[in-house]
Amino acid sequence: MRYPPDQKERAREALLRAGTRSLKTSGFNGIGVDGLAAAAGVTSGAFYSNFPNKEAMLEAVIDAALGEPFLTDTDSSTRAEGRARLISLLKDYISADHSLDPAEGCVMPALSADVSRAQSQVKDAYQRKMTALVDRIAGLLDGDDSDRQRRAWSIVVLMVGAVVISRGIPEDSESRTAPLDSALNTAATLIGPDVDAHDLGCS
Repeated sequence: MRYPPDQKERAREALLRAGTRSLKTSGFNGIGVDGLAAAAGVTSGAFYSNFPNKEAMLEAVIDAALGEPFLTDTDSSTRAEGRARLISLLKDYISADHSLDPAEGCVMPALSADVSRAQSQVKDAYQRKMTALVDRIAGLLDGDDSDRQRRAWSIVVLMVGAVVISRGIPEDSESRTAPLDSALNTAATLIGPDVDAHDLGCS
């Protein structure tokens, strides 16, 4: 039987899309190769023709999704537009909606713990994308290089940590939004004096 020349590429794209969602909701150990293949609508054989093992998929997911689409955004041509894009990112990221929807959310709060237990090549991909994200944020801040890097790392830590903690609190608890509100207020301070907490949607 002949297959379309792009079938393997399409299978890989389907696996990455479905795999990203499945890993974010189930965790690395919560779903196997058969489940990942089924979620993508392909066979287990198609999985192994694209990824030698599940960790290779985790690496590909991290490489494709961490920091995106903020990292590859080409609409912010000026620094002012970039800062506005950063503020928009933080409002969407450190939010109750993001906390409640891991499947559609960022890979960092969902998969960082899995990455910490993974092989070195997965951690290398994580470090590469994380460093690029921090550098991108630092480039939008004021101050000297070392201070901008420090603040950028702090902003990313607030982003990820606030969502992780919020997800660990019962959904009906009044405390669930407390780490999000606190992180947003602190992030506004870290961006600069021209950014008010209200710009990030803080009460």
